[in-house]
Amino acid sequence: MPRPDVHPTPSQPSTSVDAWRPGSVPRRSALHAAAAALLTAGLAGAAGRAGAQASAGRAGATGALTIGVLPNVSARILLTTYQPMREYFEAALAQPVGIATAADFPTFSRRTLAGEYDLVVIAPNLGRVAEVDAGWQPLAIYEPGIPAVMVALKSNPNDDPAQLRGRSLAMANPQSLVALVGQDWLRDRGLRGGQDFRPVLAANDDSLGVLLRSGDAPWAVMSMGEFNAKSPALRETLRIVSVVARLPGFLVMGNPRLSPALRERLQSLILAFPPTEPGRRFLGQSGFTGIRPVSQADLQFLDPYLEVTRRGLGLTAPGAAGPATAVSPPR
Repeated sequence: MPRPDVHPTPSQPSTSVDAWRPGSVPRRSALHAAAAALLTAGLAGAAGRAGAQASAGRAGATGALTIGVLPNVSARILLTTYQPMREYFEAALAQPVGIATAADFPTFSRRTLAGEYDLVVIAPNLGRVAEVDAGWQPLAIYEPGIPAVMVALKSNPNDDPAQLRGRSLAMANPQSLVALVGQDWLRDRGLRGGQDFRPVLAANDDSLGVLLRSGDAPWAVMSMGEFNAKSPALRETLRIVSVVARLPGFLVMGNPRLSPALRERLQSLILAFPPTEPGRRFLGQSGFTGIRPVSQADLQFLDPYLEVTRRGLGLTAPGAAGPATAVSPPR
């Protein structure tokens, strides 16, 4: 499977997204509110291909190191936010580093499982699947954890979940742990998705606004980060009904094909990143407060969501009947 283009040119920020085209118009993914705004600044195609090929041959040796980042916000935001991390790793490793993403959660997860990145920053439930099914190694976890919130229009003062009965619940990422936990919270209150209410996709801010204003979806479920990333005009019309859970933060994981020595080196670097000058810039831009080692409790919290996450991605556990999990052998 070909790797997505990676542009590790040291003189400028770099990222890659699925189906990037020079001069293309930014668009929204069908599975996330801002998952793949496409780059319009042209980067050197030959240099990008050379970097990707070098990284595919042996990341961490003489080629580029590729850090895959979950497309939970637009590629433009990821590009800016992760520039300090790219600079930090380039300086520490004395080699090119590229930031890559994908058009949506399922594509990013399949590329992770196929080994197309060297490091990934990934949603916790997707990361646990990558660990259990494909041997990815948890290296660190972001702080704080992820608040999952139910959101309504300010013009809707009703805090009773029963108003969803026979109507819809809007969500940006059906495969996200936030969406899964939000539906669990409603199930504990006697409302089952697909039976008592319809989970519906809000592909972007415009569609979310339309769904909420129409009354078809009285509530939406999202992370606090997604809420804060809404346009000021939309956010001004919204209110947080309830914080339904506080979830483990994003995981930083290492590809199983990396040597133990390199994986240990990368883990040391990511844990030492926050107090550095680029680390402080990263935290200031991202809203995260720290990066710490992963605990067993963090991982065990995610186990009840393994099967539903696999189903959402169209995957099965290794050895199970059905479609094969998209895992490539180590290169």
